[in-house]
Amino acid sequence: MKSADQKRPLKVFLCHASADKPKVRELYRALKRRGVQPWLDAEDLIPGQNWEVEIPKALHSSDAIIICLSPNSVDKEGYVQKEIKFALDKAMEMPDGRIFIIPARLEECELPFSLKKYHAVDLYEKAGYTKLMQSLKLRASQLERATVQLPKAGETTIEIKPVVEEKKFPEPKEVKPKPQTHPTPAPDNVDVGGDVKGSVIVSGSGNVINFGNQEKSAPEKPQPAKPEPKKTNPPRKPKTAVIVALIGLVGTILAALISSPWFIKIFSPTPTETQIPASQTPVPTSLPAEITDDKDIKMGLVPAGQFAMGSNNSEEDEKPLHLVYLDAFYMDIYEVTNAAYKACVKTGGCTPPQDIGSSTRDSYYGNSQFDNYPVVNVDWNQANAYCKWRDASLPTEAQWEKAARGTDGRTYPWGENSACGQANYASCIGDTTEVTGYESGKSPYGMYNMAGNVWEWVADWYAEKYYQNSPVLNPQGPGSGTFRILRGGSWSDVSDIRMINRLSSGLSYASTVVGFRCARSSP
Repeated sequence: MKSADQKRPLKVFLCHASADKPKVRELYRALKRRGVQPWLDAEDLIPGQNWEVEIPKALHSSDAIIICLSPNSVDKEGYVQKEIKFALDKAMEMPDGRIFIIPARLEECELPFSLKKYHAVDLYEKAGYTKLMQSLKLRASQLERATVQLPKAGETTIEIKPVVEEKKFPEPKEVKPKPQTHPTPAPDNVDVGGDVKGSVIVSGSGNVINFGNQEKSAPEKPQPAKPEPKKTNPPRKPKTAVIVALIGLVGTILAALISSPWFIKIFSPTPTETQIPASQTPVPTSLPAEITDDKDIKMGLVPAGQFAMGSNNSEEDEKPLHLVYLDAFYMDIYEVTNAAYKACVKTGGCTPPQDIGSSTRDSYYGNSQFDNYPVVNVDWNQANAYCKWRDASLPTEAQWEKAARGTDGRTYPWGENSACGQANYASCIGDTTEVTGYESGKSPYGMYNMAGNVWEWVADWYAEKYYQNSPVLNPQGPGSGTFRILRGGSWSDVSDIRMINRLSSGLSYASTVVGFRCARSSP
């Protein structure tokens, strides 16, 4: 038997789908508090490390692997399936009776066939956390490692509560609309929009561009050609100046039409990276750049115009890069604070946060020392109720992304390179900071902390492939769904503070890493 000073913490690898990261992070913290040494990519990968090297290394050195399961991981192809395969291969080397693979369901879901011989623990049940710790304690005893601290009967810590109490169900599969077909234009014409009835027609130099009704007309029966009398036209000399002038006129009209919001409303081009607009849309002089609403909250203007949303070189749910046109709107310059949320609670418009502590502070909400810090531990419904109390709303996903990254396609609000001096992330601080901090990390429209500090709820339902067919004018997200969307990353994230990153979670999810801000239409 090894002596106590020779023992080391039990090393546990957390296998998970990226969409489950907030819930797995809560589990990560809870395990650390019990003397376990968990490994999670978002917490333990250092900037600059090669994840394709470090993840297999962490898997190989682990004493146990907890496979966190939900509809996100069970139904999704990708690296998580490779991790499961590695775990199964390594389990084959273990003597009978050894605990190594622990399937842990974060939500109700079907256990994958390859894992069905392993008894799973359901972390959404109140006894699930205790059962998991008992399993890890047994594994530690098999390896003569340090004793794992078991929770008291029925105990759920602040960190694990969002994991064990939240039940979700698989999101219904999205039905793709069938592509519409349009009549093939004549060789000498460019025809966009179908039927020409009631439309605007611009013609010149043998071309016709039609922005008309999108109705399909029944094919006409071919009519026999009528003989036409032959005409004899005298030869004409080419007039180069006239031709050049006509081409220039047509080009000018086309440029005006294509740059108009009306054109954007009808058509949704898929741009490449080089087609992202190079500068911000000018702020209209008729709208103030900043306002203060009736609840004394400062809001900044995001002018009307188009911007490039998403990316062609990222996660599947962030593709493709596509142009979106948004009407002008205002958004909170700062994340909603403890003091602002408390004012809503006092009037009965809001319910108190689900816990008064933050990650490292037992007294956070209601403590005047943290009045100017972001409110946390509120779920989507609580955030939505607060914004309604202010005659505002949660921003749409498109509004949030434009306010965060502007129109030049930047990765972060301030540009491309990230550092602790520009955002509270990667445990630079280890908890939330004041909402007025990080002046150099402001977005192009003057919003603070849109990267890091806390994840922010937005209004939209989540659908992985929504961008592939989303409207180009003021998109509102899918009409229904199972999960809502979080944006912006938090103080504990290493790599997820990109402005295009989309994270889904259930409406009842509340955590020390989640807050929000509000938006409203311009007058």
